[in-house]
Amino acid sequence: MLSIIDIKDYIDLDFETIEVVKKATQLPIEESIVLARQCLDTDHGRSLLHHMFLDQIADAAASYERALEAELRRAYRHFTRKYPLFAQ
Repeated sequence: MLSIIDIKDYIDLDFETIEVVKKATQLPIEESIVLARQCLDTDHGRSLLHHMFLDQIADAAASYERALEAELRRAYRHFTRKYPLFAQ
């Protein structure tokens, strides 16, 4: 379980992004936090995070998991506002 201290240490990360990385990579939470943080540091890494979100949204839609799909879409909207796919 992610603690409030973990989130404060990585303030630019939100819980949903960490969970997406954890699910995509099957890494433990601590390693998922480190990987997500590293991904945010590069354009390629941010693109990978976008694709992790999109893949999981597509999987939820294909499995008719509407609540999960809606939650992932909400989290992805938030993520894209903070980290647009293509910087302007």
